[in-house]
Order: sequence, then structure tokens, then C-alpha cells
Amino acid sequence: MGYEMNWASFNVIEVMSSQKFAYKRIGYVAACQSFKPETEVLMLATNLIKKDLASANMFDTSLALNGLANFLTPDLARDLSADVVALLNNSRPYIRKKAVLTLYKIFLKFPDALRPAFPRLKEKLEDPDPSKPLSLHPFHSFQKVKKYQY
Repeated sequence: MGYEMNWASFNVIEVMSSQKFAYKRIGYVAACQSFKPETEVLMLATNLIKKDLASANMFDTSLALNGLANFLTPDLARDLSADVVALLNNSRPYIRKKAVLTLYKIFLKFPDALRPAFPRLKEKLEDPDPSKPLSLHPFHSFQKVKKYQY
């Protein structure tokens, strides 16, 4: 945005925790725009994001996945990787696809999360939703760039 917003970080988290979707969306957008890996209050958002990932509301879950992919840190990746992997079995194809794409970002920040998640990712290659195998494409480039042995 061009301006320092450290002074508003705690207020952004308060807006992210709102029960009203319109406010929650504004909070997540503000977090995506202003949070950096060194933002101090980002660790306070861990439980909030965990709660939104487990929400029955598809839109809250989608906001959390999108926000997490944008302001992810290695600590957040470590703490929330299991929750995102659990979303691979969500009943909604939209959430499953976003979870796969968010996992790509998680694996870039915290590669140790790939081993426990790999069997589920293999299952998703056979997902009946035609867009799912396409969302697994970033993992091919991940293996080429990082040259990990999995």
C-alpha cells in the first residue's frame, strides 16, 4: 500500500474475528495487504485462522485459506498444516481446490509438512472434480525447483 501499517495490526485482527462476513472479508483483505512475515501480532491470528478453517460456512473457510496463503510464515505453516490437510476431504470441491493450492504455499515455507500430507495429495489426483488435478500442477514445479526427494 505504500504506507506503514504496524500501528493497525491489532485492529486488523479484531476485524478479522468479526461474526459479520462483510467485516471479516475486509479484515482478511487488510491482513493480506499489510501483514509481513515480521508482523508481531500475526501469531495471535493462529487460533482465529484455525477457527475459520474449521467453520461450517464455506465463505469463512475460503477467506481463511486465501489469507493464509498470502501472509504465511514458517510458524503459521507448521501450526496450521494439519488443518489445511484435513480440508482435502471437505465436501465442497471449491474448498478442496483452495486447500491444495494453500498447501503448495505451506510446503514452500515448511517442507516437513509434505511427508504426512503426501498420501492425501496422491488421493486427490483421482478426485472426480475435473479442476482438482489441474490444481496439483504447482507441485510438479515445486519438486523441480526445490529438488527434494519425496
